[in-house]
Parts: sequence; structure tokens; C-alpha cells
Amino acid sequence: MAAQLSWLKYFLPMKSVRPIYLIFFVTSQCMGKCRHCFYWNSINRPENALSTDEVEKLCDSAGRLLQLILTGGEPLLRDDLAELIKIFYRKNRPFNIGLATSGYQPEKLEKVMGEVLESARDSNFTVGLPIEGPPEINDEIRGIKGFFDKTESSAKMLKGLKKKHPRLSILIDITASHYNQEHLAETYMMVRDRFQPDLINLIITRGEPKEPEAKKIDAHILGQVIDLMESDVRSGKIPGYGFNSRVLHAKDILVRRAALKIFRGGPQRMKCRAGDLVGVIYPEGAVYPCELWKEPMGELRKSGYDLKKIWNSEKAGQIRAQIKSTNCSCYHQCFLSPSLFFDPVYLPALLNQTLSLGRVR
Repeated sequence: MAAQLSWLKYFLPMKSVRPIYLIFFVTSQCMGKCRHCFYWNSINRPENALSTDEVEKLCDSAGRLLQLILTGGEPLLRDDLAELIKIFYRKNRPFNIGLATSGYQPEKLEKVMGEVLESARDSNFTVGLPIEGPPEINDEIRGIKGFFDKTESSAKMLKGLKKKHPRLSILIDITASHYNQEHLAETYMMVRDRFQPDLINLIITRGEPKEPEAKKIDAHILGQVIDLMESDVRSGKIPGYGFNSRVLHAKDILVRRAALKIFRGGPQRMKCRAGDLVGVIYPEGAVYPCELWKEPMGELRKSGYDLKKIWNSEKAGQIRAQIKSTNCSCYHQCFLSPSLFFDPVYLPALLNQTLSLGRVR
């Protein structure tokens, strides 16, 4: 029980001198051609990504992390991905390490995850795979024929790894867009029954996607699927994380409700913690408060790789003040989630949802 509750220490500082929830775009290179991609304008450009030596310097100033998410592009296109993860583990001991991958390279994913699961034994791991619809729809949205089959192979492989490494959680992300909205419920039930992952997440297309029409989504359809997801959580059909699953299920229920409300044009009642507890690092070392902000807080290569120095700079303070004064609002769940988790106003709702759910795993 003590090990399961070790994450509670992160709730003690309500203001952080550096991010404890870090999203790291390890590369902008990607084989996908996704129609809803918000990062499309940076994909496959020439880049001089941070090296392992540079990442090691960054980690020296990053401190203990609650959550580390490695994303891209396609992270597996970096041949040193396993080494990057091991550096973060050795230096920063993240409570949970997330890897967002397309699943297009199941053999490489198996090699990387097998290596890091053996060496990073004190961290939990979550691998997120995308499914946008049944095979034909999925491959049309992602721009490559056979993408669904590759991703499904990765999911099956991960389920085999999980038998040996129960700290591994398997997440399937469904990005709702104009192009799959008529099949959202069908897609969700297919993922639930065919893939049988630990978690399923519904992401609403965000930012400025490659095809702007992607954001034209019927909120009523989203609401129906979110209700179905909540019902399945309550009936035990979705196992959840291998740690603190009851609390995290409760948090996810509230986050999905909040995201839908904001998408419908409602106000965001929680304080956004982007630039405070949450930060983003891009491949060449630019540090941002979130993925949708237009202005960097600083550049690691220009600051001696000192993340704490950037986080406490005058520029960072100005950006945080702007986020606060404008009550910056979006439905991006990677930022809603920690913002809700660390907002005292939401604590009663979180406790009520937690108590209403079943037994903790």
C-alpha cells in the first residue's frame, strides 16, 4: 500500500519550481499522415534533436517527475529511445513513464519496451496506441494502408509483455474527428472487446489540425460515447491502470466531462497548470508551457540545459501570468488531467467519484 500511495508526495507543493509532469517530443519524424494531426506543420522537417548527452544534462536539472510522456512524431524512429528512457529513469525516477507511439513498428516496440521494463523496475509504464476506427477507416485517417494491422500486432505483443511485467498498462487512444464521428461508438466497442486494453481514452481533435474540417465534430455524439465509457468503467469492463486505478478512473471521468463541456463552449472552472506543474520540451530543446502555446519559455541549448533556470525565468513568469489572467482554456486532456488533479476545488468531486467506483486494484 505504501508503494501505491508514494505518488501522494507530489500533491504537497501546489506550486513547482520545475515541471513534475513533462511531455517530451523526442522527434518530429513520423511515418503517419494523420488528417487530424495538430503537429503536422513540424512533421518530418530537418531537425537537430537533443542527443542523449544533452538529455542527460537536462535531466540533471529536471528533478523528480510524477509523469513523463515521450511522444513525437514517432518516438521509435529514434534508435536511442531505450537509452533516453533509461537516462530519465536513472536521473529523475518518474512515477509513471508514458510512451505515445503509433504501433507501426511492433518488433522495435517490443525490443525497446523489453529493455526498459527490465532496467527501470521502480517506475510504472503506460504505452498508448492509436486506433481511429475499423481497419479501413483507421488506415484512411492515418494515411497508410495496413496501419491498423500493425497497431493491433503491437497491442497483442504488449499484452504478452504485460504477463511478465504487470507494471505495464496498455492504453488505446481514439481521436474523435469529423472523419470518424459516425463510427465512434462502434470503434470504442471494437477496441473494448477486440483489443481489451487496460484503458481507453477519447481525445477530441485539438489545436490547428492538418485538415481544419477534422474539428467539426457533433458534441452529442461525443457525449453518447463518453457516457458509454463511464458506464463500462462503473461495470468493471475497463480494468484501468495497474496502480491507483480507482482514483485514476475517477479523475478520467471528470476530465472527459470537463473536456466535453469546454468543447461545447462552456467555461473552464479549473486553473490551468501549464507552465507551472506541466511543461513541454520539443526535439531541439525549446521549452513551452503547453503544446498549443505559441511562444517558448526558453531554449535548453541557450540556458546550459538548465530546465529549472528556464522555469523560474522572467519570461516564464510572464507566460504564467498571461495564462492566469486570460483564464486560458482548452479541452486538451494532457493538461486538463494534471490541472484537475491538483485543483483543491475539484477534490470533493474527485473523492465522490472515487468512492462511487469499485475496489482499487
